[in-house]
Amino acid sequence: MDFASAPLQALLMHNASSDQLAIFLNQLDCQYRETADEKDRFGTLQILLPTLKAHLTRLHNREKEEECLDTIVSPLMLSSFSQDAVVSTESVHLLSNAVAHFMARSLLDRLFGQSSLLILLGQLLLAIENEPDFVDLQPLKFINKYDEESTVSVTTLNTVSSDKTGPGSLDLECCLDVIGRFVRNLYESDDLPLQDAKPEARITLYRWMDLIMAIAVAMLPCTDPAVRLKLTNELVPNLLRWQYYDMSAHLLWKRTLEIYGLPATNLLRAESYGLISKFFDFYFGLDHQSNIPDSGLRSNDSTARKYASYILKRIIDFTSKHSKTLSNSPNQPWTKYFQWSTEKADTYSELWDDWFLLYDIMHESVTHLVDPVLPRFEMLLNDTDSSLDATWWILLLYRGFQNETLSVKKNILEYIFKLQNPKSLNMLGVQHDFIFGALLKTVDVSSLYGVPTQGALVSPFGESFRTFLVNLIRSFENEDDKIKFLRQLIHHVAHVSGSHILILYIIEALTEIDPVYSWGSEELKALRYLVDRHRNFQIVKTKLYLRKLCINILAKISDPNVLTFSDVAKTVSSLITDIPIDPKSVEYITIYKWLGKHNSNNKSVMDNLKERTDAYVRDPMSEEIPVTVLRTQTNVLARMSIFVATDNDGNFKPENVTQLLESLTDKLTGPPSSISAFNRHLVLLDAVWDMFDVCFGGVKDLLTLLKLSEGQKKFILKRMDEQYLNTEKENVIDDGLIDLFLSVTQHLLESSVEFSLETRTQLVKDYHTRCVALMRIRSTFATSNKEMSKANYMKLLRVIYSVAATHSLFILPCDPSLTQLVCQMQIKKTPDAPRTRTWGDVTATFIRYKWETIEAIVNYATEAVKTKAPISESLFDASDLYEQAVEQLESANELCAESILNALKPLVAFPWDKSVEMLDLFVDYASEVLKENITQSKTFPPMMRAMISAIFQPEILSRPELNEDGGPVKRALHTIIEVGDIKLYFVTQCAELLYSYWSTYTDAANQSMIQYAPELVRLLLFGPMRDREDQKIDATIAVKLEGPVAAKEAEGTVELVFSQNDYMVRVMMNDLLLRLDPKSKQHIELANKIMDCLLQLTSEENLFAFMYTSTIEHRTKIRAMCSVMLLLDFVQEDKIDQYLEKIFFLMKKETVTSVRCYMEWAMTRLLHKFPTRLEMLYTKLSNPHTKPHNIISILTVTFTLGESLPDKYAKSYFEKIFRGLVPWLVTSHFTIRLYAYCAWSRNWLSCKERKLNKDIEENDYLNSLNTFLTQYSDCVKFYDKIKSQFYLTEFDPIKDFNIEFIFRQLMTIFDVIDNEKIGSRSFTKVNPKPVERCPFTNPERVFAYTSADPAEMIGADEQSISESTSTDEISYQKKIMPWEMMLETDADLTKTLVQKKRRRNDLIVVASLVDRMPNLAGLCRTCEIFNASQLAVYSLKIKEDPIFTGISVASEKWMPMIEVPEDDVASFLKSKKEEGYVLCGLEQTTTSATLGEFEFPEKCVLLLGKERQGVPANLLQMLDQTIEIPQYGITRSLNVHVSGAICIYEYTKQMQWRQQAPAAVLPGSP
Repeated sequence: MDFASAPLQALLMHNASSDQLAIFLNQLDCQYRETADEKDRFGTLQILLPTLKAHLTRLHNREKEEECLDTIVSPLMLSSFSQDAVVSTESVHLLSNAVAHFMARSLLDRLFGQSSLLILLGQLLLAIENEPDFVDLQPLKFINKYDEESTVSVTTLNTVSSDKTGPGSLDLECCLDVIGRFVRNLYESDDLPLQDAKPEARITLYRWMDLIMAIAVAMLPCTDPAVRLKLTNELVPNLLRWQYYDMSAHLLWKRTLEIYGLPATNLLRAESYGLISKFFDFYFGLDHQSNIPDSGLRSNDSTARKYASYILKRIIDFTSKHSKTLSNSPNQPWTKYFQWSTEKADTYSELWDDWFLLYDIMHESVTHLVDPVLPRFEMLLNDTDSSLDATWWILLLYRGFQNETLSVKKNILEYIFKLQNPKSLNMLGVQHDFIFGALLKTVDVSSLYGVPTQGALVSPFGESFRTFLVNLIRSFENEDDKIKFLRQLIHHVAHVSGSHILILYIIEALTEIDPVYSWGSEELKALRYLVDRHRNFQIVKTKLYLRKLCINILAKISDPNVLTFSDVAKTVSSLITDIPIDPKSVEYITIYKWLGKHNSNNKSVMDNLKERTDAYVRDPMSEEIPVTVLRTQTNVLARMSIFVATDNDGNFKPENVTQLLESLTDKLTGPPSSISAFNRHLVLLDAVWDMFDVCFGGVKDLLTLLKLSEGQKKFILKRMDEQYLNTEKENVIDDGLIDLFLSVTQHLLESSVEFSLETRTQLVKDYHTRCVALMRIRSTFATSNKEMSKANYMKLLRVIYSVAATHSLFILPCDPSLTQLVCQMQIKKTPDAPRTRTWGDVTATFIRYKWETIEAIVNYATEAVKTKAPISESLFDASDLYEQAVEQLESANELCAESILNALKPLVAFPWDKSVEMLDLFVDYASEVLKENITQSKTFPPMMRAMISAIFQPEILSRPELNEDGGPVKRALHTIIEVGDIKLYFVTQCAELLYSYWSTYTDAANQSMIQYAPELVRLLLFGPMRDREDQKIDATIAVKLEGPVAAKEAEGTVELVFSQNDYMVRVMMNDLLLRLDPKSKQHIELANKIMDCLLQLTSEENLFAFMYTSTIEHRTKIRAMCSVMLLLDFVQEDKIDQYLEKIFFLMKKETVTSVRCYMEWAMTRLLHKFPTRLEMLYTKLSNPHTKPHNIISILTVTFTLGESLPDKYAKSYFEKIFRGLVPWLVTSHFTIRLYAYCAWSRNWLSCKERKLNKDIEENDYLNSLNTFLTQYSDCVKFYDKIKSQFYLTEFDPIKDFNIEFIFRQLMTIFDVIDNEKIGSRSFTKVNPKPVERCPFTNPERVFAYTSADPAEMIGADEQSISESTSTDEISYQKKIMPWEMMLETDADLTKTLVQKKRRRNDLIVVASLVDRMPNLAGLCRTCEIFNASQLAVYSLKIKEDPIFTGISVASEKWMPMIEVPEDDVASFLKSKKEEGYVLCGLEQTTTSATLGEFEFPEKCVLLLGKERQGVPANLLQMLDQTIEIPQYGITRSLNVHVSGAICIYEYTKQMQWRQQAPAAVLPGSP
């Protein structure tokens, strides 16, 4: 009550009579109703309510009190609480308190309290009925069920409320507010007459409260947040405080479970966690079974997880404190997931402490916090003393999968995949919600499987997942659990999984498990959906690979005896679709053996299939069933038929086919059936025929197997002809039926056994005559049927010419009248034309048929010309046809352009006089059409292929005038190469055509290659330089389809990880160079021309702008040098000096060793071939101003010359080489000394073995020097290390000159990216004939190297650069890698050994504020060189950045680095200070110490600031000391890397001095 209300009420009671109070009350009531100003109304109400209470107190008459309340309070309540009332919040609040007060005082003995309560509750019920804000949880039914003994019914409440207020007129929040205050008044007010009430009255009161409770609980799922807040925060808690007992708790719990039972997509479901948290004390301990906490903890909703965690902690706390009161049972389960033993209360408490600690850690964003706790997970999972269900521990993995840090999530996944304990795996496997709801959902992301340069299907992550899945399935202890898992798995894969990479790994895993029959009809249905209709399996090869895997799985997991024949047949049909299957293939044998076990209804496969075939043949056909539907049915029968057509050894059994198709034979040989039935039979016949052609190849006499006579076969042709070759009556024009008729006609006429030669010849003539006659008909009255039939006549004519060409029946005319008849055929639009397609599409399709027919005629004529058949005397005018085709191409669209281009191919190849102008038009129009359709994925590729086939033919390539620079053919080639950088396969197709012509090496072909030398160079270098996931996946699938042997041979090369077709361009062009004849003048001219182009291209400045590996520039130079290696044999005496100078120049410019090694190899081979030019080498070697990386290459050239030079030149070589090597043995450059030592050792050994220079062998000075080099301990140690490096000691430029080494092994030695390597297998696929001058491999040298060992690389040379090379604004000096790594074959082992022996300085460099990659990489190198203990950076992902690795020079492999994000720097510094480190920062402040004067502490943390802003103020306050570098120049700032390096060096210098200083002068020494 308001603080002024009570005094005013007391004042009125003592100083005013009852009559006066009544007058005051009426006046105040009128004033409240009439006043418009809300402030005045509120003031009036503040006086009115005390006056009313004083008046009621003075009245001692129940009727008058009731009348007063009805007259004053009820109208105020109804008007003020109305939804459209404009009343201030203060007035409503005041009035709500008053109404609640009067209701509480009059509920038991007056009608006002009950009537008001009826009105308010009725309003709530009306809202439940009428408002859509309440979800459909049947609130009225809920109220009636739990309040059957209520004083009033729900209907009564609705009636009273409607009568008093009208439907839904009061505000719900006001109603709930008043009811809540009313309930609170009942248990808070001491002046209410409840204690003295009679028992009957108290029972009535309790029933009223039960009703309120039921309504309030029923309204909990209201979607209005304000209403729900009133209920949960006020009304329901007040009700529970007033009268808590089990009934109320059960009521609330039941409603909570109903809300929790809503679909997961319903947002109200999350409210159940809040309800449990809020009312936990009221219902905990009840015997309820619920997994709500478990569900909340694994939810992705953070609010649900927060509430669920709170609930679980309350459960544990409550149970540990009150476990003895919960039940008489010593072990009381609260849920099926939670048990508590009073005897083990302390143990359980510790266990739960562990659990919550792990739960929180699993959401950390750094891997070094999460990784250590993962083994703890499995230990707890297998703890025999723990009674916690495995579900609780698996919840930790749910939490981990919710981690937003990908690296942490991936680490958790990899940990799971490495689990080997069968018990642990079994516990995971039986948790289907986890496997299918969390694990598979988490790994259903294709990016997880990506590996740079290798793709997704060779991913270690994917392979780990596959192995894990195999182990998981094998670990099931219960066979039923395994079966249930496998069944759910295929449904999940088919209908839920999205990533086709994940699906392929799962299917691959299923092929490796032990056989277990688990799949039934539903599972096979899911399997069919997967292989036929899954949205992400659209690529042909990928789907083919999937089908092959599924065939293997089908035989292992599905028992054919429990399946219906329908399921078996449909599944087999789906799985062998598009697979080139034959009786000897693995797929055929697998399915054949599996079907052999099928015995449905005690019938064999043959019996069931015959029964289905007979049913299809004999059932009447409805004419409305389209052919496409019948095709689906017959395809199933046809694909099954191939498995009953052979015996167990795969031999074809004609009698089986005859028996199977017996009913079809009866129908075809018996009395003529209806047209619809006949067509139905043809569909089956055509499907079986197609399938037999694919599977059995030579079996084409299907109708003979059906025992049809020649007359019956002709009758079949006649019945088909009657349907679509008519002049008087309507023709069939349905595309499906026409295609069926043409297919069967072609089968019959092409088969070599169906008809005799005479009969076939006559049939071909008759069909030709009939088609031409039909095409010549010109009707005065055009109808849709007649116009549409024209296309069918042309399609049949195309079939006839194709059949005639197949059987060499050169009896058909190819004269100009025929070709003009076809070309001039037009289709007219009629009023009754079908409207299923636009008229433009109809016209374009007609044009397509027209040019397909022309193509068949020209192909037929071409064969006739080749065989010099008489038909060649009266041929069409090829140039005229060509011009018409080109003219038609100008206006062609995507529907007909391909057919025109295909027709142009034989026309261009036909012998006639072609001009540049004519080809120009063709190329221009074709290019324009292709440009318009380049975005069309379905039509562009076939059009592009057709254009390539038409242009690059010997007839064109052999004509020099057509292949000039800027001419049509070269323009087309340039366009194709440009498109090839974006679109796949086109350049390969073009290269195949060029290769097939140029590899003939005729004079014309040689001249063509010379003419195309610049373009040939482009093809030698062709191939996308960027990694594209679709290409890598396609390539991997293609290799896997070839089998495991092919996959192993392709391992580590471009064939496995890149687009097969793209790299084959380089293979074919290099194969051309490989097979050039060094004795041919044309080949010498070509080789020199190409070599000039390659060397010129390699010297271009843009290729030296970046010196990092795997860039476009790097890979271009490697490709060029590989091709140069194949051309060295063609260098002539007149050009050798030019080429030597050019290669020396390139060696001087080149800084990347993987490219320079090819230049060194080329130089060695040239000097070996032209030893008279050795003086040039001596001159270069004697130049003291040669740059380090260049002299290293020159020294490398000398490694093997002493072994391979002829005796004539070797003697003088040895006399000069040692004089040239001696100066470099004493240089200050370590790497130069190393290479000079290698050169000396190898040449000295060669000199002694060849015994050509006795004076050298007897020279005391040289012997003394050699003795020192061979006996000095450091040299001996170095030489032992050097011997393990193939390139330094084993490489032989003569013996290793083979395709395998050039294109694969040498790149492997220097760690070139895999998708740049080409194995010799690729060359043998193009042409298996070996070449003597450069064989594919050298078997005698296989022992010396292997591509499987990338550790053979010599990393030192890769970065041997002493010159500073400018990169943008900053210069970096790339020197050799650490000696241990450079010379150790096993880098990982060396790393471990070195780290064990190595004591690092106690200096931690914090570079988390530095974000520029060059600075971080430089700091990493500096820290490693000067032995810092740790380098902190903002993210460890920088180690994967190519810019970082290019500058760090592998120092990140040796330098301990930790991840400290910028936000965590403060806490990191604090922790280090607690460990005893002194915090120093590089920053200029008023208290900075000058570097050089400052004595570094041994345990030091050095903080580096941001590049521009320096160290932030909040971190400066934490530092113990700031340091500044004295500066004397005009520029007043240093680069952060340079500054850090200076400080790190100063620290290292001071630590070294202290270690070397005598003990007496050390600080603290006595």
